[in-house]
Amino acid sequence: MDPALARRQQIEARRAEIAAAFPGLWSRVVADWKSASSVDAAWLLYSANYLFRTAGVRWAMDPLILKQRVPAAPEVNPKPDLDGLAFVVLTHAHKDHLDLDLLRQLGSLAIRWIVPAAVWSILQPLGILPENRAILAEPLVPLELDGIRLTPFDGLHWENALASIKGENVVRHGIDATGYLVEFGGKRWLFPGDTRRYDAGLLPRFGPVDGLFAHLWLGRGCALLDNPPLLDDFCRFFTELSPRRVIVTHLEEFGRDERDFWDDRHYRLVAQQFEKADGGIQITSARIGNRVQL
Repeated sequence: MDPALARRQQIEARRAEIAAAFPGLWSRVVADWKSASSVDAAWLLYSANYLFRTAGVRWAMDPLILKQRVPAAPEVNPKPDLDGLAFVVLTHAHKDHLDLDLLRQLGSLAIRWIVPAAVWSILQPLGILPENRAILAEPLVPLELDGIRLTPFDGLHWENALASIKGENVVRHGIDATGYLVEFGGKRWLFPGDTRRYDAGLLPRFGPVDGLFAHLWLGRGCALLDNPPLLDDFCRFFTELSPRRVIVTHLEEFGRDERDFWDDRHYRLVAQQFEKADGGIQITSARIGNRVQL
């Protein structure tokens, strides 16, 4: 069998498995998130979409319901389940991060919305979110919400690809995106977001952090390769951000085809690379439904 076809079939089977399990998974995540525990934690709602409970505050980053990416997934009822959100942080407007239907459902709740200008330019004309509860995320202007400090910064979600052999023309792939440094209870966690240009020198110097969430991407259309071309760049970039822990996410994004579908095989490549470097960084992965203690 053609390897690409075999991989496509594997992904389709996994997609169907997750869709069938999603209602139970959703209920379990919400119940855990709403529990009285004081432990700081994050839960994966999808590939790189998070619920948080930090310093006793419940919030989210790029919340998304599976049906946004897997139309066959069963419905859930997110409005009552997520009514405890204090605020929601948005990063960029790609469909695997910006769930407009979910935002419409949550818009009437007493939630504050941290929104980058590029995303607000899309949301404002639609009237999805109330303007009096929207806070513009300006680069390097810290925000204080319920004892949590968020520092937005320009992300690196652009990549350059030569459109001709001579290189006269450059096509830019990507989108404006915002990353965040999040500080709470004496802890510092970094969220660079979707990254396509692995140059740590282009980011602000935040110093050592307790941990960061690294969205896995090893090259456009390269997921079928045994050795994706950006493996070294990925590991070097996140090492240079000086984390104690790295949580690799953006695994199993079911809206992508087999050429851009990153999963456990790719995570193992990354983990092995970190182990070779022996920098003392603890590396783990997380996917939909998982809980990460912060």
